[in-house]
Amino acid sequence: MNSHDKDWVRYLKYGNREYNSLPQPRSLGISGGIPRFLWVTLMVSSISLSLFFPIVVEARPEFATELKKECSFCHLDPAGGGPRNRVGEIFEENYFEFPEDFDMEAVTEEVKEVVKRLTTSLDFQTAFIKTTHVSEEENAIAGCNSCHSSVDRFLLMQAEVTFNAQASEHVRLTLSNNVGTTMNAFATVDAIPKHLYVKVGQFRLPFAIKQKDHNILVREGYGLGSNKRDVGVEAGGSAGRIFYNAAFFNANNTAAKGGLGTLGAQLGPIRAGVSAILEKPSEDWERLIGAFLTASYAGVSIEGEFNFGNSGEVASFTPDAVDSKGYYVGAKYRIFPQLTVAGRYGLFDPDRTVKGDTSQRVTLSAQYNFIENGAISLFYWANLANADHRVSDDTITDKGTLRQLQGTDQIILMSRFWF
Repeated sequence: MNSHDKDWVRYLKYGNREYNSLPQPRSLGISGGIPRFLWVTLMVSSISLSLFFPIVVEARPEFATELKKECSFCHLDPAGGGPRNRVGEIFEENYFEFPEDFDMEAVTEEVKEVVKRLTTSLDFQTAFIKTTHVSEEENAIAGCNSCHSSVDRFLLMQAEVTFNAQASEHVRLTLSNNVGTTMNAFATVDAIPKHLYVKVGQFRLPFAIKQKDHNILVREGYGLGSNKRDVGVEAGGSAGRIFYNAAFFNANNTAAKGGLGTLGAQLGPIRAGVSAILEKPSEDWERLIGAFLTASYAGVSIEGEFNFGNSGEVASFTPDAVDSKGYYVGAKYRIFPQLTVAGRYGLFDPDRTVKGDTSQRVTLSAQYNFIENGAISLFYWANLANADHRVSDDTITDKGTLRQLQGTDQIILMSRFWF
């Protein structure tokens, strides 16, 4: 091993900073027509040329695809997401690349000999919400349950502390709390390394693509945003190019009447699969199926997910039996290690028998890591007006939903620090 390799090994042994990935704010919605998109294009172009917008640090499937490694290669959790191990930290600190003189194989062998008994991380996130086209008389305050605010204001989006304890060689404990609310509280057993892990406690349901953003319309509509947690047991792993998971959990955290499963494969730069949920949170059974795909190549990554569901006694997914549907497609490009631009289109139709209730949103963002453990982001949420005939606006009591259907947009400037 050369001197550079030894330096990296010593760095791995004695570094102790842990990172975590947390949800972003709910959608906040503006109106407009064709001129708006011209303005948005100019705005995003200007953003791309500046150095004041961040890369959001997150568990992304394109990194696993790009490195051709399991999620556990960079994360403490074998399922991916959450705090990183030291290999993941180095990858992140070098702006999602490894140094040219970094001997990956030598380092990973050395890391296996180092067991971290206790690690902690803090993720602190705030947002400034800019209002447009909303009367101050409405007195609406932006929050996790609204799409817009009638006043410009700062919001505390995240202040989450995470503790990870290595109880033994194969057992790890995770606990995270966000401003008094317990998010994660589970034990992970690495039963058969790479092939089988078991997780017991409160955790995020492993449905389709692991997303950080809980403002994706279809995910929000089905209650599967990244801030969604439930209690149960999860098992998963991989075998060659195949990956899989299964979970049994409380439906809406009330009764143990929920089941989930995922099966997929990774072929070169492409990762695709299918997830399904069957649960009974009330009197009727509810079913949801999601097909997903991600791909990454030379700094460009794309992702897409299509979900459709029904409820009641009918277990068919023929066109006439589907009650609701939604999808999103997006792309991200790393201009250089610190700067990323992204765009996404999403749609959610909660009831296919009702016209005028479909929501559509275009999300544009520019992101920049201005320091090793700090970032700022600029988002433009463009809610597209629903032109279909619908019931009178006076009958819609949720102002956030109304503004979303009317096409009210929002601009968000977010800052984030993690330790």
